[in-house]
Amino acid sequence: MPCQDQAPIPEELQEQLNLLENSQGLIRTILLGIALQYKALDVQKCLLLNSAQRPQGSPPDACPDPKSIQIAASLIVLCALFGFQKQADTIACQTAQAGGCPDWTEPKLNATVILVALLRLCRLAASPAGEADADSAPEPDRFREENEELELLGEPAI
Repeated sequence: MPCQDQAPIPEELQEQLNLLENSQGLIRTILLGIALQYKALDVQKCLLLNSAQRPQGSPPDACPDPKSIQIAASLIVLCALFGFQKQADTIACQTAQAGGCPDWTEPKLNATVILVALLRLCRLAASPAGEADADSAPEPDRFREENEELELLGEPAI
């Protein structure tokens, strides 16, 4: 809680503080996405150990779908990336309105990162459906498909 005795903060300084606080919030959002990605790796380990330890034909243990967790993590990180994009665009526009020469490099780089994250999300969402299809496949094919899916899911989300 701010002290009553402090002098009012100039508007420009307050705007800069708000920008920094917004950036911290966006970084917290990215950390949440990373934590979900970490959880997805734990679930993958669980699934891998369960498939190696359970007898043939026994039902799999209940584990959440790591692909769903990774998709959620990617969406959360994308929200933060869009927030940073909005910040960069706002700063460049304010610089242009003030008569300065804005540097559009940051917004362009942010847009590139967003594009890569969207491509990664689409690739993840378009990957094979997983264990239900793999159980009906012949034994060597099932392991090959499981390994391909685990490799895809093991790629870090942006």
